[in-house]
Amino acid sequence: MTRHGLIPFRLDEGSRGSLYSAVAAARRNASTPEAIDGLWWTWKALETADDDGRFVLTGPELYWVGKASRVEYWRDAETMQAVMAQIQQQFNEWSMGASK
Repeated sequence: MTRHGLIPFRLDEGSRGSLYSAVAAARRNASTPEAIDGLWWTWKALETADDDGRFVLTGPELYWVGKASRVEYWRDAETMQAVMAQIQQQFNEWSMGASK
C-alpha cells in the first residue's frame, strides 16, 4: 500500500453514487457489528470523495466494497458489473505500481 495505507480511486459521479448506494444497502442489511462498522467506514470514505471523483480506500474498506458487490444491493447487475470492473482495474493498476 501507499505510505499512508490508502489506495486511490476515481469514479464519475454516477458510478460513485451507485457504489455509495450499494454500500449503504449492504450496511442496512448487515447482521454483525464488524460488518456494520466496516461498511459504515467505507460509506464515509465514499461520501468524502473530491469534486473530481477521487477518493481513497484502505485495504479493509476495499474488502467491504467487495462484500457490497451483490446484485440485490445495486440498481441492476449491469451497473454493478461496470462499477466493480472499474474498481478492479484501478486496484490492479495501483498494485502493479502505475498509480503509486
